Amino acid sequence: MRRLSFRSTGFPVWRGSDVFDEYMPQIRAEAISAFPREAVWLITAAGCRQVENVHEDPEHYFSVAESEVRRSLAETLLAVVHSHPSNIAAPSASDMQGQVNTAVPWAIVATDGVTCSDVVWWGPGVQMAPLVGRGFRHGTSDCYSLIRDYYALKKGTDLKEFPRDWLWWEAGETLFVDGFAEAGFVRIDESEARPGDVWLAQIRSSTPNHGGILLDDCLTLHQPGGKVQVEPSKISVREPIFRYMRHITHWLRYVG
Repeated sequence: MRRLSFRSTGFPVWRGSDVFDEYMPQIRAEAISAFPREAVWLITAAGCRQVENVHEDPEHYFSVAESEVRRSLAETLLAVVHSHPSNIAAPSASDMQGQVNTAVPWAIVATDGVTCSDVVWWGPGVQMAPLVGRGFRHGTSDCYSLIRDYYALKKGTDLKEFPRDWLWWEAGETLFVDGFAEAGFVRIDESEARPGDVWLAQIRSSTPNHGGILLDDCLTLHQPGGKVQVEPSKISVREPIFRYMRHITHWLRYVG
């Protein structure tokens, strides 16, 4: 989960996770073998190799030796993969920050030491899921992920990512209020709201912890959350906004 301490010098055109399918049997087998430690693989133009996790708490985090960092950069870093022995295939804030820092796709395989999950990819060039019907996965397919993807697809705007841990709102963090401001949004009055604007809501929380996009005809697009970090049955929907009006605390407009 610990971010790597380097930046990529470049990234080739990404054509989807199938580019690295040949490495998946190796990764799954080595993830199970490494349990209960986190395992990490660096995929470069030279291939995929497992590298030693040198973190002092390897059951919860990973770190990579500087020599491996230099080698991967020399070989052109293409992607970073690591395992979650927690058996939860969703990124932590550190994972998300690591992906931002390296500017290449990252992936997670969750394992219980017996089986492995499918590989979960996120980052630049990873194929975007449909805006409607995607399942909930905190950090990669949650309400902010949907808003980012909507703005990228419909408006050609690349909104800033803000790394986040599961249940960040229970600590009273103002992640959404601060993050949207940093991403280029300003607060507007409800009476000014128009299609394409963003709303924030408090759902059983002391701080705004959910959001969506206003659409035409009083509809909204949003990704309902789950009670756990990965809940495929909680799918993104387009539905009447009136159900959420009593929870909405902020209306926001992107100004860049």
